[in-house]
Amino acid sequence: MLTLEGTKVRLRDWHIADLSAYREWLRPHQEWHQWDGPYFPPLTTQEADAALARLAEQLSTGESPEVRRRMVIADALTDHLVGTVSWHWESEETEWPRAGITVYDPSQRGRGVGSEALTLWADYLFAATGFRRLDFSTWSGNLAMCNVGRKLGWTEEARFRDARVVRGAVYDSVVYGVTRAQWAELRLHSSSQSANY
Repeated sequence: MLTLEGTKVRLRDWHIADLSAYREWLRPHQEWHQWDGPYFPPLTTQEADAALARLAEQLSTGESPEVRRRMVIADALTDHLVGTVSWHWESEETEWPRAGITVYDPSQRGRGVGSEALTLWADYLFAATGFRRLDFSTWSGNLAMCNVGRKLGWTEEARFRDARVVRGAVYDSVVYGVTRAQWAELRLHSSSQSANY
């Protein structure tokens, strides 16, 4: 079992005990759906149940992939699932990965949970793979996610103006990215600053 420890959260492998909480977070009434890709419809009951069945099947084998595709964001004190991190191929042919992060629990937002989770995830992915870069896509109305990118020193690499309509208002689509070399420099700088305090 892989666990990546932070001060606020830990990233860890899935447990069977996570499935009921995860199922509840997937329900369409949950508030996070308004922020994390609200232009995509939430999963239907049947789609959510199918996703949970696939996850349960993967957990039942007891095998862990060499490089995780998705991990739980768990509260560092309670170990309860509060979100997830993931990555997928934006273009596998050109070896272009895209990271994802979702904090489901609204009580965890605004506390640095997303920044710490994305830091742990980027550290892990750059250490476990040969990825040259990572990025994530969001929309200009998700100020919290845009702030995470800026706070961590990721570069705004793309802004597609007036690309998303959310609840009747028009927003930009935004991509923040970081290269392997840039992340190493940012982490070195943040470590040296921490040492001076």
